[in-house]
Amino acid sequence: MVGIIGGTAFKNLGDLRLDNKVNTHTPWGSPSSPIYKGTLEGKTISLIFRHGDKHDIPPHRVNTRANIYALQREVDTIIGVSSAGALNKDIDVPSISIPKDYVNFWNIETFYDQSIKHVTPEISPSLRKRLIKGGEDIDNIDIRIEDVYVQTSGPRLETKAEVRILQNYGDLVGMTMGSEATLCKEIGVDYASLVSVDNYANGVINNVVRYEDITENAKKSRGAIFTVLEDCFLEWG
Repeated sequence: MVGIIGGTAFKNLGDLRLDNKVNTHTPWGSPSSPIYKGTLEGKTISLIFRHGDKHDIPPHRVNTRANIYALQREVDTIIGVSSAGALNKDIDVPSISIPKDYVNFWNIETFYDQSIKHVTPEISPSLRKRLIKGGEDIDNIDIRIEDVYVQTSGPRLETKAEVRILQNYGDLVGMTMGSEATLCKEIGVDYASLVSVDNYANGVINNVVRYEDITENAKKSRGAIFTVLEDCFLEWG
């Protein structure tokens, strides 16, 4: 079984069959949504909506520990689907990224508040290969596979001065993926991510970053993200 942490757009994915939902609780509280169980291209999945059923949980309030803990009871593999901004004007917007690494210096989340445990963070190479394979036949949008994702805290976007600093560390900036990857590594769950690149970060190009533009670009890349998942699952068997 595969876990997916994604947006509410998954409710409208035509080939995804969500058969039931399970309300659950964890030692870290309740996850963002019930766990929705179903199938996609013959693969059994468990799905949590990161920002809630009604998309009303801001990024800094997402209970990532509860989300990961709840899913790991069901699965040993999690794919995170999220949105990010481009830190470089040479990156196409919209596009899709399958990041190879991440930077998360701030507000690092852990399951080990009461004991000493050090892990070496890593995005699962084998799961990335599956996602990259799933995107091989997509030609209507750029699929990027060498990006480094930088996580900030949110909920606001970054200042122009902050973006100039972040450009030294990575290619994309977002608010969720790094925490999910670290927590999965702590408990031995393979994790990789599909990132919709929906805007240029503040100051990268000469325009104002508007939330309305971000959501509009997200709609443009949504179909391609679903296709990557479908093709990935078909190859997976």
